[in-house]
Amino acid sequence: MAPGENALRLRMAEAFLTESEDGFYAVSFFALGSQCQFFFQAASPEAAEHFRQIAFNWLLEFELRYSRFLEESEVSRINASAGIDWVTIEPQTELLLNLCEQSHFLTQGAFDATSLPLSLLWDWKRSRQTLPGADELAATRELVGWKKIERRPGAIFLPVRGMMLDFGGVGKEFAVDCVRQLALGMGLRRVMVDLGGDIAVQGDSPEGDGWHVGIEDPADPSKCHCAIRLKSGAAVATSGDYRRCFEFEGRTYGHILDCRTGWPVANGTRSVTVIAQHCITAGLLSTSAMVLGGREAIAMLERTPGVQGCLWCNGLLYETRGFRQAILPQLLQDA
Repeated sequence: MAPGENALRLRMAEAFLTESEDGFYAVSFFALGSQCQFFFQAASPEAAEHFRQIAFNWLLEFELRYSRFLEESEVSRINASAGIDWVTIEPQTELLLNLCEQSHFLTQGAFDATSLPLSLLWDWKRSRQTLPGADELAATRELVGWKKIERRPGAIFLPVRGMMLDFGGVGKEFAVDCVRQLALGMGLRRVMVDLGGDIAVQGDSPEGDGWHVGIEDPADPSKCHCAIRLKSGAAVATSGDYRRCFEFEGRTYGHILDCRTGWPVANGTRSVTVIAQHCITAGLLSTSAMVLGGREAIAMLERTPGVQGCLWCNGLLYETRGFRQAILPQLLQDA
């Protein structure tokens, strides 16, 4: 067992179920780089534990395959082979690549799954004395470009040494949808899957009135600017630049990049929340809307059937026409 796999298994093993009233169970754990939780109703403690084990095993395999921080992952193998050779990939990877291609098309190149070299260049966790220079930025941008990728059934090739693939922005949201479907396949009908704030629900909460979810205020993430009611079968995702960012000479630079320029998004948009039927749709659209920004982002959401959303831009709140129907009448005071 590789060291990375052993650490993941130990982390999962430390998460235990707790039981509440009405046959609901909860489990909190750390996975995919985020704090996560399941909240669901099961017929018995044995059935609840069975779901926990099946879901954890699925998430474990998913993280082992797609984490760029694990040397033995499929993504790491693809990146290590850039400019050298083709890499055989799993059918699930084909699906994720198709989702990345769709998002690249929808945003006219603003979202690009090959942007990891730029993310490493701008690394928001690093203390710095200067910003990347023009030559350094230009050289890094040469390593980015979705259209450079070569694909054939069951295999992928990154043709330039130093190119890198990363499923950030699609992977966690895809996992949310898969775990919800896994729960339904096991007979669970009332469930919430929350992976780092990317959420999908089915059935009703214990209160029987949908699932209430708070949306952080980007000006003060300890508070919620509103709460929404998620109906059965809905999902929600939020993208923002107010948590993962750095300051330099009085200006804030977020972790979301506009691959058309190579620079962090700087259009005044601080946060985007999208409600959709699938979390992968909500996640792709929220990230894309961050890059497009403002009225252009809202227009994109308005054009997408079955989607509602809101965004903060330059201190103003923009909403799609139907978003108000999801807002609860009172603000959440606790998140």
